[in-house]
Amino acid sequence: MQIEELYDLTSWIQAEIVDKQIVQKYQQLHKVLQANTQPNQQKQPFEEQKEQLIKALKSVALVELSNGQIEVLKEIGIADNVGQEGVDQLEDTLFRNALDIAHAAERVQQSIQKISEGVQWSKQTRELLNKIITTEEVTEIGNAVLLRVHFTREAHLSNLTELKDWGKTWWDIGRGIGMAHGQAPEDIQVVGASKGSLIVSLLSAYPIAKTVSAIIMDALKVIEKVYDIKKKAQEVRALELANDEAEKSLLDAAEAEKQNGVETIITKNIDEIGLDRKAEGDKVNELSSAIKKLVDFVEKGGEIDFVLPDEEQAEEGEEPDQNTQERETLRVMFKEVRRIEKKVHQLEHKDH
Repeated sequence: MQIEELYDLTSWIQAEIVDKQIVQKYQQLHKVLQANTQPNQQKQPFEEQKEQLIKALKSVALVELSNGQIEVLKEIGIADNVGQEGVDQLEDTLFRNALDIAHAAERVQQSIQKISEGVQWSKQTRELLNKIITTEEVTEIGNAVLLRVHFTREAHLSNLTELKDWGKTWWDIGRGIGMAHGQAPEDIQVVGASKGSLIVSLLSAYPIAKTVSAIIMDALKVIEKVYDIKKKAQEVRALELANDEAEKSLLDAAEAEKQNGVETIITKNIDEIGLDRKAEGDKVNELSSAIKKLVDFVEKGGEIDFVLPDEEQAEEGEEPDQNTQERETLRVMFKEVRRIEKKVHQLEHKDH
């Protein structure tokens, strides 16, 4: 993770956890639960405190974080206690322990402690980072969407030749998708890079980010099907029946599934963007090439993480603007991409 990402995470924790008073709302629920554990005392309802806490937990914008930031959030004890996961955990705690209020109160107290420790870690980390980084050094993404491209597994970078090849590939991807939306590769900014498994940070407009995420989402679904077919081929091989024909047939089916899936993705995106196949043949060809290369990148293990810009609050009674609507669409898409990506990673680990 880049230092800048860590600095941004501390800002996010202040805005989403501290300012939204997540700990205080947990404490309000805990206070009632704890009172209900006292003997010979009339039981107090806690539905209001529970609903207020659930509303606050659902409002925590985890989609604004990169995968790396979410991993850190898990490590410091916050991620599991906020968002939908936090809601599920809370409801599970109260439902399963409906007849054991003392245990329910204990579980809620554990959540309070974990989040409080995470907030304290964030404050200490920010104080340390303030000594080596200034707000002027933090990338302002404005209304753009940040795409972090991770070169991992078979899509890794270990020498200059691979850097040149993948650089050309990503220029083609950016050019193809950008052209389809009337933009040039120069409109997609490179705003940073870090080492490790190399990560390149790109800034793109909403339409480009939407197309990229749609391609990745569909590509992951295709890859999931391909893995399932290849898994069956491995099972045939493991039977040691010397049935090479059956194994080859399954591997051919996997390749056909991939090719058909890619063609479907190409057709879908051409139609959704609204390109005229005859009048805009050059854009169609460049987009098709970009999609094939992006699917190949994802299949080889490359990852693209998305970070949405800070949300601008609309005035009371004001209609959501186009950016707000686009943002909500992307929020749903990014969440689905991460869900499928997690499922595909599980399949990968089973195969190895």
